[in-house]
Order: sequence, then C-alpha cells, then structure tokens
Amino acid sequence: MGNIHLLPHTAFSLSRWDAFIAASPQRMVYAYSWYLEVVSPQWQALVLEEEGIWKAIMPLPVQKKWGLNVVQQPFYCQFLGIFTTSSVELTSVQTAFLEALSTHFRYVSSYSGRFLGEQLPPQFERQRCCTHLFPLDTPYPTLRQRYSPDRRMNLRRAQNFGWELQESREIAPLIQLFQENHAANIQGGVAETAYKLLRKVEEALRQQNAARIVYALKDGKIEAGALFAVHDQRIIYLFNAASPVGRKGNARTLLIDQLIQTYASSGYIFDFESPEKASIASFYASFGAQPEQYSVLHYNNLPFPLKQIQAYRRRKASPLV
Repeated sequence: MGNIHLLPHTAFSLSRWDAFIAASPQRMVYAYSWYLEVVSPQWQALVLEEEGIWKAIMPLPVQKKWGLNVVQQPFYCQFLGIFTTSSVELTSVQTAFLEALSTHFRYVSSYSGRFLGEQLPPQFERQRCCTHLFPLDTPYPTLRQRYSPDRRMNLRRAQNFGWELQESREIAPLIQLFQENHAANIQGGVAETAYKLLRKVEEALRQQNAARIVYALKDGKIEAGALFAVHDQRIIYLFNAASPVGRKGNARTLLIDQLIQTYASSGYIFDFESPEKASIASFYASFGAQPEQYSVLHYNNLPFPLKQIQAYRRRKASPLV
C-alpha cells in the first residue's frame, strides 16, 4: 500500500477531487468539494496515493479549537468516511486511514462514516447510528404497498385534507416554519448561524441543480415544507418543518409520498437521514424504509485537563449507546 498524506484542500485540484468522488462506489453528496466548502470551509483530507494515482481519500471537517486543529462533523452533513476506487476494498484500507487520523489529530469530537466490521483501532470510541433507506426500484403502486397500514391510512387522510403542493426556490418560509414550530423544542436552542449555514447549503445544492423545496399549503397558507437534496441517484430528506395544521393534516407524509411517486422505478434511493430519535425513526420506517448502520467515531488525546472537560461535555450532550 502507498503512503497516506494529510493535505489541506488547497493543495490539490478540486475538480480532481470531485471526479474521484463521482466515480467512487461510496459516493455521497456530502463529500464533494462544493458541499464541503460550505459546511466546513477549512476541510482537509487524507489521501492514499500510489505512483501518483489516488486510491482512496477521506474528507475531514476540520476547525480550530484551543489553537489545535480538531475534527468535528458539521451540520447538514450526516456522514462522510472513506471513498475508494472500484478496485480497492474499503476493508483493506480502513485501519490505515483511521490510524492516520489519530496520528494527525489529537481530538476527533465526532466523525461519521460507514466503517465496516466489528473491530476498529482501539483508540476510537464508536457510537452506532442508523439512517433509513427506501429503494425506489419498482413502480409506485408496489412502493406504496411497502408502507405500513397506518402510513397508508394517514396518506389517505392527507389526500382528503385539501392540500395544495407547490415547488419553490425560496427557503425562507421553511426556516420560518421551523423557527416558529420546532426550534423551542431543541435543547439549547438553535443559533442563527445554523440557519445561515442552511441557506448556504441550499444555495450550493441549487447551483448543482440538486435542490428541491416543496411546500404544502392550506387555504393559501404554507403549513409544511421540506428541502430535498437530489444527487447521485439519491434523494436526501435534508430539512423539514410543519405547523400544527401541517401535522394534523399529515402534510409531511404527502410531501414524501409525492417525491416517491415522482422517482418511482428510477433506481434512486430515498434517504430519510434519520436522527437518533425513536419516534422519528419509527415514522420513517413506516414508509417501508430499512435501517442502514453507520458509525460516529470519537478520539480524545488532548492534554489534561482539556481531555477531561471535553469527555464530560460529550457524555452530557450525547451519551454513547
């Protein structure tokens, strides 16, 4: 195996990077340079190179803390991981990349990816998480039969509620819906910087023709909405919100169902990007979506007492399961 180098993203051609991601079996919208530059402007990469040819790459969302470069998974970027050529087995390079990660960085607050196998280098803590995937590989009537009976019933209720669905290029109403109906329920609140970042993410997706915003209106008023990222044969349910009227009328069920209808038989994958909340995961599973596991890694080799402080904060904020 060749050498793994740590490089700032300014050290290589971004078009070369994006071409590698596009050809990788693990390709994912989050890993393209134009997406990383929005969610992690200081991103770096581990690159496995053999005789001038890239064999595998690992994007790293890096930020500065306490005068150190640390790795932390950014908002609106569920997972990254290692991306290989079709001729390289992920399992053959995974350990080497993770060893390099812990060599170059003293603190990995969180790093998400599809890391295979039970054994990882012992210096890493691992939190197992799931997203939910729904392959759009058959005609819509067959896909709909995969919904649970309750989901089909709620879909009929939504269809009888009198919703008007409307595509839009404006994300502001969606953010306002979230601020008015969801933000207060999030522990610690939501910083304005998170909304600013979401606007930038949507703009970057739109420039790639990869953004779809759909609203549900009742009597001319927006009551629910969703932002979908559509890229590389994958539809990601990236952000959504609903008012009490939207929830009562099952508007989000209708929004999701309409996208499923549109892309039925396309071979796309609908990715619900599930949070670690049982009630939401259950809602997504009711569409017939199946869980896919990924891992969130943590590594702490900070000097004392920073190590103790950060370990305490992370346990308090998100206990390992």
